[in-house]
Amino acid sequence: MATPSLQSRSLSVIKSSTHHIEIELNYSESKHLPVGQCISSPTFSVEGCDWALHFYPHGELQKENKGHHITLLLKFLSKMKEVQVEFSFNMLKKRGWCRFSRKPLVHTFTNHPRNDKLGYHLFVSRDELEALYCNDGMVGISCDIRVLSAPASIDGCSHGLYEDIEKLWERGERFDVTFEVQGETISTHKLILAARSSVFEAELYGSMREAKSSSIKIKDIKAEVFKALLCFIYTDNFGDRELKDLSVELVPDLFVAADRYALEMLKVQCQQRLWVALCVDTALSTLILAERHSSAWLKEKCLDFASKSENFTELALTEEYVQMMQSFPSLLVELRQKVKNSSDSVSNVAKKQKTV
Repeated sequence: MATPSLQSRSLSVIKSSTHHIEIELNYSESKHLPVGQCISSPTFSVEGCDWALHFYPHGELQKENKGHHITLLLKFLSKMKEVQVEFSFNMLKKRGWCRFSRKPLVHTFTNHPRNDKLGYHLFVSRDELEALYCNDGMVGISCDIRVLSAPASIDGCSHGLYEDIEKLWERGERFDVTFEVQGETISTHKLILAARSSVFEAELYGSMREAKSSSIKIKDIKAEVFKALLCFIYTDNFGDRELKDLSVELVPDLFVAADRYALEMLKVQCQQRLWVALCVDTALSTLILAERHSSAWLKEKCLDFASKSENFTELALTEEYVQMMQSFPSLLVELRQKVKNSSDSVSNVAKKQKTV
């Protein structure tokens, strides 16, 4: 049997702390591998560390899996002592949209054989994979990975670019523009804002009125949200300083601000936070938010959640459902169609089980 083929392409954005890796797997050639045997993706590098995805078509462990689910693990390949990362896996549609995923995992990897890989032993059932996610024998898998701590073996090195830029902000040196937000005065650097955001570049260096002013009034954004936005601009990190203390309730506001200033990576990370916090109380408001700000990935996540029968039954009785019926009728049509498709799938599975 020919060796299953894997192709990997990195879509990592320069200056981004989150790296997006996509793998295309020839599932038809690998599905006959026995329990415990995996296919390894090509090695890819993130923040100076080497990684690979290990795909087990019949699972890694017979006792836990019995061959009914695939296992998907992230493998740490570097010789460094340890590194902490946050990562998640997704099944992909043909256009690269997320189709199935699980919540991100946080883990400190070491080069010890017992602690050099982690993931999901029961990621998705083989039946579901073959029925829903396999296209012409191919399966698309992505991994979003973000390093949370510096690798132990390079702790002694000098600070990187973002650490130095953050210090410039913390020390308050050479500020040349001031923003007035909810009565607060916030000073910053025009050049750094312009380099990070095309919207800020147009406002600060273009023909707009703001370009001629050293003090700009910001409307429709809360002060702590604007500070969190600046924190990301200077650190490229959704986890430090103001961002760490930002309440869950304000993440939607930060998502909107990220879209307003064309900060795509911040928008992506807000999407992840909104997805993790998704529940019956937030599902429809988040769905409307995703629709308003053209987030196909988050919209798909919300539709998947809201279309589950037990969730839809509760959601149909809420004020948000009535609001969506009045203001976003086309979105309601999509949700109802998703519910119908989900019900049809359950019925087909039940019929199939009865005939077995």
